[in-house]
Amino acid sequence: MRIDDIFIKITHDSRGEETLRAVMKSGNIEVSTSVPHGKSKGEKEVFVMDPHTAIRKFELIKERLIEVDFADLNDFDHFLMELDGTKIKSVLGGNLILVLSQAFCRLAAKMEGIELWQYLERYLSVNDKKQVPLFLFNLINGGQHAPYGPRIQEYMIVPQVDGPKVSLETAQIFFAGLKEYFKKEFGDNRFGDEGGLLFPGENYEQPLEIFEEIRDKLNLKGKIKFSLDVAALSFYDKDKEQYLLEEDKVVSKKELLEIYKKLISRYDILSLEDPFEEKDLESFKALAAVRKSKTIVIGDDLTATNYELVEEAIKMKAINGVIIKPTQIGTISETLKTINLAIENKIKIIVSHRSAETEDDFIADLAWASKAWALKAGAPQSEERMVKYNRLVNIYNQR
Repeated sequence: MRIDDIFIKITHDSRGEETLRAVMKSGNIEVSTSVPHGKSKGEKEVFVMDPHTAIRKFELIKERLIEVDFADLNDFDHFLMELDGTKIKSVLGGNLILVLSQAFCRLAAKMEGIELWQYLERYLSVNDKKQVPLFLFNLINGGQHAPYGPRIQEYMIVPQVDGPKVSLETAQIFFAGLKEYFKKEFGDNRFGDEGGLLFPGENYEQPLEIFEEIRDKLNLKGKIKFSLDVAALSFYDKDKEQYLLEEDKVVSKKELLEIYKKLISRYDILSLEDPFEEKDLESFKALAAVRKSKTIVIGDDLTATNYELVEEAIKMKAINGVIIKPTQIGTISETLKTINLAIENKIKIIVSHRSAETEDDFIADLAWASKAWALKAGAPQSEERMVKYNRLVNIYNQR
């Protein structure tokens, strides 16, 4: 495949901050794509370059990209990584490399006249078993996604229904009920980075109590479960090796484990993401070993969509679910390699957005191609979140 032209432009994400959009052409075919970025970032993610600097870097390599016949995605990504030459992609920037990698996938699929998910599926060791991703809706924002509220970062509902359209409709009904409750109890509704409501207090359990009340009021018991993205690193004191769960509640990792056990038992928590700081594999393992529940222990900062880190977590039996964010690793080919590792080891895949999103729906195709357990894209409200959910609904309807 030969690329005839590429343009890198500045666009804006959902926080109004600058990010990158790529336009790639071959013959009379043209595609565009953009990349998000996260506020809650672990230490193990690739380097994100200032967008204007990235554009200047791109202009230095542009001619080299349109002189080559690329065999496939792996060839293209390898070429970019060779040009960069660093493990964390600090020369070109992980965001620049990723937007080019995504554009290549879109262009290749369009040139062949196939769907993006069909192109991505070629690189994955998925079986023929149908797997329709669940939706994880972040309806109460805390942690680094909010200016105030609980230290726990995301309070999510997960509709347990057949089909993404019904799941989306169920979440919208629940969210409407939740907004009505918040307006009555707390005044005007205010929203965080991912479109979820802001809770005016630090109590980490009360949002779950509210979820339970809304679920029962709407007769959705049995149709909705709850999940948490704790993002524990964000309230971890490295010097004291303690967690500041609330302003006046400092706990050890053992105490935090017991808190999780109680929450799991009390609210039948479906999944817990990043329940401990990113280097504490032993605590992850201890939580994953709690077999009385079917709670899925998910790595995000712990694993950073990195093959070697996921492999280590699997060997330690520290996780049974893994977050997949292409922005963490910087290329689609490396993302697909990590997904294959998860598939081979029966680790549940959760394809995820970032807190600062664009209206690009690439991750929806990625979730479908990988037969992911779930797609996580925020609250069912703003357009940059809805395009992901709606794209998966459309794929499902056209299957």
